[in-house]
Amino acid sequence: MSGGSQTDGASTPAFTADWFSRSIPAWKHLFPRVMPRPQRILEIGAFEGRSTCFMLEHILPPDLSGEIHCVDSWAGGVEHGGIAMDAVFDRFRTNVAAMLKRFPQHKVIGHRALSSTALRDLHAKGFAGTFDFVYVDGSHQAADVLEDLVLAFPLLRRGGVVICDDYIWQRQRPGEEDVLDTPKIAIDSFTTIFRRRLRLLDWHSTYQVAFQKTVA
Repeated sequence: MSGGSQTDGASTPAFTADWFSRSIPAWKHLFPRVMPRPQRILEIGAFEGRSTCFMLEHILPPDLSGEIHCVDSWAGGVEHGGIAMDAVFDRFRTNVAAMLKRFPQHKVIGHRALSSTALRDLHAKGFAGTFDFVYVDGSHQAADVLEDLVLAFPLLRRGGVVICDDYIWQRQRPGEEDVLDTPKIAIDSFTTIFRRRLRLLDWHSTYQVAFQKTVA
């Protein structure tokens, strides 16, 4: 893995959880229409690297060199109670290393930090307006999601695409929901306030929201 300690890894990726596969049909429908050949991707929240590996194989163009910047503290959030996050980070590195053996033209840059820190660092390093695609799947707390969107949007180029995961996720039991513990209010607020700078995309998912940046 570029940007972090490297590991030989296993021959194929291995995962203990799968929250991503349900989104694959919608992604395969969306990308050929609105973002067929992204070369620079920003992923906020990587966990074991399942979505990272999918993007290496199916989203980055095979005939060009591409890169994925993975931002994750690998400290876990409220939904990761009881999970050994250091082991999760090790699996991420191993899985990515296995995929990069198959796709050596690409690179993955890991940013092990809070997203609020890592995104500001990308701004400071001159990455503003350079990303083709941003995948927001970090903290599910509304304030954190809103901060991720506000900081990531300027990193996106005009015409670039954002997908926000877990739009209707909540950790409380029915009847005990806390609106500030779900991404929905943050995503709705951002897309409303920035509606003159983006367009919502036709989408085949109720669990994710996709939009395209319309300004430079």
